[in-house]
Amino acid sequence: MPNRLIVAAWVTLFAFSAFGQDSINTASSGGEFKGSAHFGPAPPMSHAVTGAPYSGEIVTEDVQTLADGTHITRTMQPTKVYRDSAGRTRTERSMFKGPVEKGRNVPDAPTIIEIVDPVAQVRYTLDPKNKVAHKQALVPIATPAHRPARGTVNAAGSGPATATADTVRPETTTEKLDPQTIEGVQAEGTRHTTTWPEGAKGNDRPFSIVNESWRSPELQVPVLIKNNDPRSGEHTEKLTNLSRSEPDPSLFQPPADYTIVDEKEDFTIKWGAGPQ
Repeated sequence: MPNRLIVAAWVTLFAFSAFGQDSINTASSGGEFKGSAHFGPAPPMSHAVTGAPYSGEIVTEDVQTLADGTHITRTMQPTKVYRDSAGRTRTERSMFKGPVEKGRNVPDAPTIIEIVDPVAQVRYTLDPKNKVAHKQALVPIATPAHRPARGTVNAAGSGPATATADTVRPETTTEKLDPQTIEGVQAEGTRHTTTWPEGAKGNDRPFSIVNESWRSPELQVPVLIKNNDPRSGEHTEKLTNLSRSEPDPSLFQPPADYTIVDEKEDFTIKWGAGPQ
């Protein structure tokens, strides 16, 4: 049986679009990509950003520094993003989300394309390998009175919070950073520093986690996000190859040779025989 890679749901800090994806299962044999991806219901309709078209690539990179000073850098497969003047968005990403490493035998992974059309109030999930467009209606945003209650999570992320007098809590500070130009656009930055006291995580001295977010007021999207955690290293997501030109209108609709399937709830896309 071929080795199987189970990849958890992809959640990105960049809020370009919501995929509603629950899980991915992949397997490769002789360079052939086999697997499946499960997608949930369409996300609620969000405020469309109009009059600010752009396109680019989201590049994700992780840098880990070992005790001897060795740096291990992992650059992930880039994600392509587009938005037209009407607020329609298109996101293209490979189902293989592993790092791009020299000499690595990466299977011919398919690409998933998501088109969110706030004008027609639909989302298309395109499967280029099988030439199928999965169509879902966008749902209205629930009002606060009708939103389901959500449980809170404690600082350790282990379940519902149980606040007690002796709970060890981190201290977080926030600071505004001087604006700077990133990829040719003005960006406003915010830095959050969370400091855990001694003993909070089994640590014998305080340590800090630093998060920076740089957002373009003009485009209304993040252009750079950095997370520096001494336990895991530095994680960076950056919008690169930025173009302000109007994207080709054909990018925001299914190709003519695709079969359109109306999906009411969840759906699954399969490639090859799938993992056994």
